[in-house]
Amino acid sequence: MSAKPTISKSILLIDDDDLIAGSLRHVLLSENCEVDVAVDSATARKMMARQGYDIVMVDPYLTGGVHGDGRDLINGVLTLQPAASVIVLTGYSSPELAQSAADGKIAALLTKPQPISFLCQFLVGMPVDSIETSIKG
Repeated sequence: MSAKPTISKSILLIDDDDLIAGSLRHVLLSENCEVDVAVDSATARKMMARQGYDIVMVDPYLTGGVHGDGRDLINGVLTLQPAASVIVLTGYSSPELAQSAADGKIAALLTKPQPISFLCQFLVGMPVDSIETSIKG
């Protein structure tokens, strides 16, 4: 009987783009990552309340624009997952997002589109213990 592969990282993908989230989830699973996908902020909040993640990758501008400039969603991630490395993947950057990256609140700010292979390598290669996220009030 063969041993079950060890989970390398637990990752939450918050993105309403099925092509990106579904494809990335599929590839990350093949890399022995535990991957959950949330397509809206309510689902994401429920998932984050239930378990901790090593990495949370979030598109702060989910369809519908109900999150304003994205800060509410990102602040929710930072509050519910203070130990996680937070990566923002968006097609619509802003000065506020750039400032959050500069302040160390988020680990990385990536712009769409990015190849799935790059995103997978980035997430799998990211050292989870080396980045501390903090909320500055």
